[in-house]
Amino acid sequence: MSPTALLGVFLSLTVIGLPIAFVLLGTGIAMTLADPDILEVAYIQNVIVGTQSFPLIAIPLFILAGELMNISGITRRLMDFAQALTANMIGGLAQVNIVLSTLKAGMMGSANADAAMDAKTLVPEMVKRGYSPAYASVVTAASALIAPMIPPGIGLILYGFVTDTSIGQLFMAGILPGLIMTVAMMAMSHWVAKRRGYGRDGEPLARGQMWRTFFGSVPALLMPVIIVLGIRGGIFTASEAGAVAVVYSLIFCVLYRECGWKDLADALASTASTTSVIMIVLAASAALSWTLSFEQLPQKVAEMLVDSSSNQLSLFLIVAVLLLIAGMFVEGTALILILAPMFAPAAAKLNVDPVHFGIFFVYMIHLGGITPPVGTIMFTTCAITRVPLQDFIRESLPWLVMLLGIAALIAAVPGTATWLGYL
Repeated sequence: MSPTALLGVFLSLTVIGLPIAFVLLGTGIAMTLADPDILEVAYIQNVIVGTQSFPLIAIPLFILAGELMNISGITRRLMDFAQALTANMIGGLAQVNIVLSTLKAGMMGSANADAAMDAKTLVPEMVKRGYSPAYASVVTAASALIAPMIPPGIGLILYGFVTDTSIGQLFMAGILPGLIMTVAMMAMSHWVAKRRGYGRDGEPLARGQMWRTFFGSVPALLMPVIIVLGIRGGIFTASEAGAVAVVYSLIFCVLYRECGWKDLADALASTASTTSVIMIVLAASAALSWTLSFEQLPQKVAEMLVDSSSNQLSLFLIVAVLLLIAGMFVEGTALILILAPMFAPAAAKLNVDPVHFGIFFVYMIHLGGITPPVGTIMFTTCAITRVPLQDFIRESLPWLVMLLGIAALIAAVPGTATWLGYL
């Protein structure tokens, strides 16, 4: 099947509204039927084999750890600490939103999950305090992009899995870009609040109160530290780190006694539901990737990118445009699984550091999630807050310019990823 016909099948299945897993399955089946050299039984085997990998155990474990952190009461304590940190800042609740996303990143790992949670809890309160619903939604969606960058980001795990890049190094490398995003978003929020007169939403806390909120948030703040240091120190693998995170979270469920058996059952059900979605997409994309490799499409794409790129920066520019466009239409998990094996070889041929390219790739994939026409993070947020898409898009333009500036910084300065990535 020609690349044009392949793209036509993919877009046709997407346009009629099929879930992305079935779009990938349908595209792979179409390729298999179109090429007599591809055995149908081999395609089916790859659907199954695609999920049979030990590193993938980390995904449900980290998702469960995040769910347990939520029901244990740690998320509420993080909220208190975020409010304490930003009590005297202009645009206080917007700053709380950003800081809370940063603090939760170590337990969430998913941009969509972070956006959904803050859209339910923070946006209504922001609207009550005088923030426009569109602005509150944009802050929520944009700050959710921090979650995939700070360990244990699910996107980093998947990228490391499909490109054979060290997950531990990717975890370390994502910390500095995540913090850069936090600082840039807080500066943007301050600038918007000054222009619109949003003001402060609270009074400065006494030192004793500040310390109390800090100590209440320590369990959540320590989890990513334990994960990263444990992996980098060779104490456990990324998959074993997921198990450590679950046990760690369970301990605080017991200590705080804020959740019951029903909460635990709901957390397990939510974990199973989220994991099943990811694994179906993973199985479908693994089989499609095998058929693409059989047709040598990844090699052709890599050669095309290398031929089109005179240097590393031009490669980053081409990849950024392609990922931004792809992210507008397709969920980030599927894009990582399909496109990373195609683009990573091109980066390697131009001597781009694999960890540096991985951080840039994951960042751009998720950035497409808040861009029209069908960015998944944008839709998740607007569906909950009931903000019209046109209002969200209009409000998000300055934020997109700022986020693209961060992308340019990551591309132009490898140290933003490699400085911590190779510690």
